[in-house]
Amino acid sequence: MDVSTDERTAVLLDTFDQLKTPAFITNNRGMVCACNRSALSAFQYAPEELVGGKISDLLADMARDCQSTDGAAVPQPPREIICRRKSGETFAARVSFIPMGDAGQALVVIADMTEENLLREKASQMARELEIFHLTSELSGIINSSLSIGTIFRIMVSEIRKLIAYSRASLLLYNEGENNLLIFALDTDMKTIMKRGVKAPIEGTSAGWVIQHHQPWINDDLSEAVFPLDRKLYDEGIRSTISVPLFHDKILGVFNLDSTEASRYSERDLEILLPAAKQISIALENALLFGEVSREKKEWEKTFDAITDMVWIEDGRQRVIRANRTLLATTGFSAVEFSGRQCWEILDKIGINSRECLCAETLAHQQPSFRELKGAGGFLYHFWAYPLKDEEGGVYAIVHYLKDVTAQKRLEQQLIRSDRLASLGTLVAGIAHEINNPLGIIAGYAEALLDRAGEESLLKMREFEDFPEYLSTIHNEIFRCKDILRGLLDFARPSGGTFREIDINELIKEVILLVNHKAKRLSHNLDLKLNRDLPKFYADPGSLRQLFMNIIINSIYFTPERGSITIETWMDTGATGTVLHGGYDRIVVSISDTGPGIPADLIEKIFNPFFTTKPVGEGTGLGLAICHKIVEEHNGAIDAVSEIGKGTTFTIRIPAHERDDKSPRS
Repeated sequence: MDVSTDERTAVLLDTFDQLKTPAFITNNRGMVCACNRSALSAFQYAPEELVGGKISDLLADMARDCQSTDGAAVPQPPREIICRRKSGETFAARVSFIPMGDAGQALVVIADMTEENLLREKASQMARELEIFHLTSELSGIINSSLSIGTIFRIMVSEIRKLIAYSRASLLLYNEGENNLLIFALDTDMKTIMKRGVKAPIEGTSAGWVIQHHQPWINDDLSEAVFPLDRKLYDEGIRSTISVPLFHDKILGVFNLDSTEASRYSERDLEILLPAAKQISIALENALLFGEVSREKKEWEKTFDAITDMVWIEDGRQRVIRANRTLLATTGFSAVEFSGRQCWEILDKIGINSRECLCAETLAHQQPSFRELKGAGGFLYHFWAYPLKDEEGGVYAIVHYLKDVTAQKRLEQQLIRSDRLASLGTLVAGIAHEINNPLGIIAGYAEALLDRAGEESLLKMREFEDFPEYLSTIHNEIFRCKDILRGLLDFARPSGGTFREIDINELIKEVILLVNHKAKRLSHNLDLKLNRDLPKFYADPGSLRQLFMNIIINSIYFTPERGSITIETWMDTGATGTVLHGGYDRIVVSISDTGPGIPADLIEKIFNPFFTTKPVGEGTGLGLAICHKIVEEHNGAIDAVSEIGKGTTFTIRIPAHERDDKSPRS
């Protein structure tokens, strides 16, 4: 064909040139008859190199498909063909094959798709990135809304399934101590030996390799498994897997996807799984930290509640925010009732009357403080306050620790008294005989001299007139010495009384009959407030009679004329909110007077042997010491409360023992 003379062909090729589209004219043998400048530029050939050549050299398989068996042109819809330049470089193009006339000629139009494919690939990549972003955002939202790794796993795999198909998804936690993997969560409809809680080894598994190398792993075909233990996956029907490490500051575990199709996973899937793994790692670490904090919290609570002493914590406004079980049981409050209460309310419920702030010193100096507190019933407590400081050094809370030291104090006092008794016993045993014999001789001579002092001849002598008075004093003091020795022996000697069932009210009435004459002589009023419903209990009546007589006589002695002494009895069952010690209800006897009272610095000494506030010659200092000993022998407690100018109250509490528990304490 003569192209230069074929104006129609020239116009056609020029038109495609203006569109910057390569175009060729081929004959019925697929040979290039003519082409435009765009074709020369696109394929990088000179005109003489293209014209006369085969179009199939440029377009793979295109010419053969576009001719019939007789060489006639066959119309073809546009199709994507790989084109080859002179340099050998290829590019994708959309090729249209259009028949021209009856001579078998055809117009071949080449539309380069390089930019289109780049745009399409970019759009596809953007769509994929958008999907990954959406997945990451979803996972981030899940993490922020839940600390349950099980919940996070279920929602996470449902989102991943939208982008990556799988037959089984699993989450394995790494146990560094045991160096193995624990199947923590699983999502599958397959029948599998992989169950939640099953442990998997590190060595010989692809998941273990991921842990060791901190890198993902893809198994394309498990029939040729690299790791021998992965054969178990193949036996279950799994043909390909992908495993991604979960890492956040340290290796946490592995996330796996398994498929029954071979070569199911590729590097493109990692583009989705790696960002997802970061979110899973964050969620997993948060869940593990939360679990650890929860366990530590439970351990702290168990430790806090295991303390047998009373402990509570107050906030900066001195309101209770936490109390241990011992304190709850002691006060009868529930944990809810405790919240927001003040310290004095707690102490009042325990039986300690204190309206002042016990932690004022702690707040002022930001240092631990200590106090000894007295409670109802003679109970003693040690109280500590410990400040809790923030990073700036300010006190944001205070730990209160209250310990009942009644038994400890009583034991200490008992040991001290026992030591004194032992010393007194040794002293008395050693000197009683030596002193009594000389005192007896002196008393005999004193009596003989007193008898002789009554003779008329001696009484008339002026030098002898004061002898009878002196001799009488000597005689009286000798017998006072003997009384002191007898009291020492009574104090040091172990009790020999017999315990039997008694009525405390009747015993007190007997004592009142014995001391009533002394009270009447001083115009005292003895007021009895005896509870008629008190049960009988086992005790030593002789010892208790001596106990009450000593205290009542003391009250009569120290109470001015026309004073009042009140004796009251009741049963202490703990109904007031205080806790009974020893496990028994207790009979309580209180003896109150309207005397001058006992100074605070002396009241702690009144039960010590030889301590007395009576004038010299009127008291041995053994009366209240003997009373204390009697109460201890009955496993009871005696307490004295006094106020200057208002009087003194002695309170005796004695357990109402059952019949099989009636022996005195050794």
